[in-house]
Amino acid sequence: MTIELIFGLVQALVTAVLGTFTKRGRVPKKYIPIQNIIIGLLAALVAFYFGIYNDVFLAMFVCLATSLGVGGAYDATEIKRK
Repeated sequence: MTIELIFGLVQALVTAVLGTFTKRGRVPKKYIPIQNIIIGLLAALVAFYFGIYNDVFLAMFVCLATSLGVGGAYDATEIKRK
């Protein structure tokens, strides 16, 4: 496995766990996309700092896509269950 794939999987896991805690907590569900954006931006900074991605814009795009994609996929499975 490459480091990019491992980093993406860890980021997806963190996003899913924090989203689950937020949905079960006292925070309104409408703030979850903002939470996912913050997670994506923080992950992009970490990825760029440690040299996982050499371009900061690529890091931001990949990390935002991952965190927003995980949040959207989780919401899609919840809507299907209801």
